[in-house]
Amino acid sequence: MTFERIADDLRQQIRDGELRPGQLLPTQSQLMQTYKASSLTVQKAIRLLRNEGWVIARQGRGTFVTRSADFEDAFEKVAGDLQQQIYSGTLAPGARLPAREVLAEHYAVPLNVVTNAISLLAGNFLLRYPGELPGDEVYVRDWDDHGFATQLIHGRLVRKIRDGSLARGARVTVDEVVDTIGGDPESADQALTFLTLEGRMKKAHQRNGSMAYVVVGGEFGTEVPVAVQPVDESDEASTTPPKEFPAVGVADLTYKLERALERIEELEERVERLEGRDAD
Repeated sequence: MTFERIADDLRQQIRDGELRPGQLLPTQSQLMQTYKASSLTVQKAIRLLRNEGWVIARQGRGTFVTRSADFEDAFEKVAGDLQQQIYSGTLAPGARLPAREVLAEHYAVPLNVVTNAISLLAGNFLLRYPGELPGDEVYVRDWDDHGFATQLIHGRLVRKIRDGSLARGARVTVDEVVDTIGGDPESADQALTFLTLEGRMKKAHQRNGSMAYVVVGGEFGTEVPVAVQPVDESDEASTTPPKEFPAVGVADLTYKLERALERIEELEERVERLEGRDAD
């Protein structure tokens, strides 16, 4: 059995209440026997659940359930709302987030829900901690952070497509995105690449050889069929072979996200060691 299927089964047990918050997860040996899986597979499944915030490992004590179905709903609400505030500009680049206690009171959720939501957004390049370890101070990342700029431009363009301010058939260029939303040309270029891969936009070549992007759909993975013609329809332009639009941005962000997740895991392990030392 794959580690994804093991994680899915354990996650479902938590949702169904068979494994409740604070309850000790079965040992690695027990899970290996239950799922007929290797120790490495079980470790990867537990690591996945840890990264998602479903369980937490305590040195010398075992792995405990931390989330429930109610937690998941609250977690998605807090993370989603903070993300939309960043995309809308309510939380501007470089802004400091309110204290966790203030956010917990505002959303009427436990403190650990806010902590997990912040960790998720930090891993997604939207928030940052000024120190090496997660502390009380949390900030929205700045425009000079390439990963953040790409995410923010993408999120704001999606909002414009959904609210109709960028209607079907509307055409935008990299320079126009930078002028109206902000960021740098490379980040805008990669954000538009994502929208193209998601089926929200299509490429259209202009007479000067540059690229424009035409809105064709509003939701991820769906396209609304519209007639998208190149901006320039002259014979001269039609003889110019279309350039392949580089998908470098996807690989770049994927690599950065993997590194960020690894870093978060390292920090979590360091915190656990420090907590274990304090307990001793």
